[in-house]
Formats: sequence, C-alpha cells, structure tokens
Amino acid sequence: MKTSLLKKLPVVALAIIALVSCKDKEPHFTVEGKIANADSTMLYLERRSLNETTVIDSVRLDTDGNFKFEEPALGYPEFYLLRMDKQAINLAIDSIETITVNANKPTFATEYAIEGSESSVKIKDIVFAQNKLSQNVSDLRKKFENKGISQDQYVADIQVEIDEYKKKAKDLILSDYQSMASYFALFQKIEGYLIFDPYDKNDLVAFRAVATVWDQYKSKSPRAEHLKSFTLTALAGLKQMANQEETIKKLENTELSDHSAFYNITLPDINNKEVSLASLKGKVVILDFTAYQTEFSPAHNILINNIYDKNKGKVEVYQVSFDSDMHAWKNAAINLPWICVREDKSLNSELLARFNVQGFPTTYILNKNGEIVKRVLATDNLAAEVQKLL
Repeated sequence: MKTSLLKKLPVVALAIIALVSCKDKEPHFTVEGKIANADSTMLYLERRSLNETTVIDSVRLDTDGNFKFEEPALGYPEFYLLRMDKQAINLAIDSIETITVNANKPTFATEYAIEGSESSVKIKDIVFAQNKLSQNVSDLRKKFENKGISQDQYVADIQVEIDEYKKKAKDLILSDYQSMASYFALFQKIEGYLIFDPYDKNDLVAFRAVATVWDQYKSKSPRAEHLKSFTLTALAGLKQMANQEETIKKLENTELSDHSAFYNITLPDINNKEVSLASLKGKVVILDFTAYQTEFSPAHNILINNIYDKNKGKVEVYQVSFDSDMHAWKNAAINLPWICVREDKSLNSELLARFNVQGFPTTYILNKNGEIVKRVLATDNLAAEVQKLL
C-alpha cells in the first residue's frame, strides 16, 4: 500500500527537528557581553592558533552594544581575541565556558571587565604588565639617548623593569602550572624577543614546569607538543653550552695556532662578501654578538661608535648579527661604519655555544695577535678595556 506525500511530511519535519536538536547539543563555548558607545562598530572574534590568527565570526554592534558569539568547542585549550579597530582583548577558552565581557569603546582594551574565565582575568594582568614594561623600556631608551642617564644607569634600570615583570609573571606561573595564563606569560615579548629567556637556567625552570604539566593534562592541545619540543631544544642548547665551556678550558693550554683556528669566524657582510675575523690580526678588535632588533641595540651601538671614532685605524669592530630578518639587518647595518656580518642560522648557530653567548649583546676584546683577552661584563668599562691594549 502506497503512502501519500502528505502523510510523509510529518515524518520529514520530525527528522529536521531532531537534527536541529542534536546540533544545539554539540559542545560549544560562548563569548557575550556589551560594548558601550560602539554603535555601528564591527566586533570580531579571532582564534589565535600556533601559526596564525583567524577571524571566525563578527558582528556589527547596534546602539545597545550587546553581542553574543557561539562557537564549537575544539576539545583542547586555545587562545582567542575580541578585536575592535586596533584594540584587542585576550581570551583563554579551555572548554565550553561562557565568558562575559563588558567594556566601553574608547577604553575597550584597557578598562574592560571579564567574567567566566579565571585564566582570561589573569591574562589581563599579564598584558598590562607587559605593556608597562614596554613603555618603561622605551622611556629609558629615550632618556639615555638624550644623555639624561649614564650607560650604567640605563642598563641597571632596564634590568629592574625586566625583573619586576618576571617576578609578577613567575608568581602567576608558580600558582598554577596548568593555567592557560601561565603558558601565555611565558611567551610574552618585547620588540619580537621573548622576555623569559629559555637559554637562561633560571627561566628554563618555568618552561620545564609548564611543559611537563601541559604534556600530562592538556596533551590534545598542539601547544603542549610545541612547548615540550621548545623546552627540550633549549635544554639541549644549555647542555651544549656547558660542554663547550669545558672545551674552552681545555683549549687554554693548547698552542696559539689551534686556539686561533677554533675562535675564527667567517661570515658574509651586507655585500655578501665573506669576511674573516682572522683577517683583522694586527689591530685591537671588538668582537660583538648582537641582534639589531633588540631594545638595547641602539644604545649599545652608540657606545661602540664612540670608541671606534676615537681610535680609527687602531681598533676594528667585527659585529655578528643573529637577526632572523635579513631586510631589517641590512637596513641597520648599512648605516654602521664597521664590519657587520650576519649568521643566517640565527639562534641555531653553533657560534652561540662556541663563544658561550647566553644573551645579547655579548662582547669580547681581541689583542693585536688575534687572542681573546677579555669577555666584557655589564660592569666593565669597554672604552677603558680597549685602551689597555693600545
């Protein structure tokens, strides 16, 4: 017996209703709230994966400023952004939570209130601390360039600012290694460089602790594997440096020719011409390992330039850059009067281990015979140390 189409319709309708109901039950997270004084402004929700930031939803706000985003839960922790114009609020989504954000358009990223995510609240504190550090370092650099403070005071004050950020961040990390805010705090940067140095033994402790906990409790997250690999690489680098220090001690009793060969460097300059450190024998040489994109580079180069100008013909500078961006390196190096070469392997270079470079800048002084006679410390007067050899 045939069934009429009219009799089938209720069955089809029930099936559609069932599908919709199932979709509504899929795990999802919610970001909602209200942005005052934002009529006709676009609000974006962006996902921050390891390799890219992607817009996943958007809404044009009306006079009420209310918004609501609902997105499928990924099944692992991830970072998101609420973005309006050039301002952004960082969010940490661990599962299927509902996060409420209330703000005012003019102060969207600086005076917002957030509920429903403890990690997001902690991240707010970290972002503000990082912004404060960046601003204070910038102010100190301007003060130094205008000769308002000495070089020693400049270096000391910057270290105080960095230590203040690290103390705040470490307190947060130690309170909960599993928190997304702990991961976030470890990877904050200034001018593209990590504030926490994985090649610093003290900082590496924090990386290892968070990596261990995430590997155990958040293993589904791509960030867990990334952090584990990142930490193991840094640990291997530190072990290599330790082995290198032992090698250097053994070389102290070797003949000069072997010693010189071990310490020689040959790298391309901005014209792609290979320049050897050994070719400068006969002059006092300032051997400088640096990265031009760091906060400290301009002030450091001013100091070197003063010495170079006063001792033209008697002192040479062989400056090795580890900048990963060749274009940025060339733009900086072309304005410098001394020998500027670049290591294209950047932080993967074996030179870091050979010369025990644990941070930038690292500076050595070579005598006229090509021998390393001094590793310059932050407390040393570079000009005075150079003068001793002339």
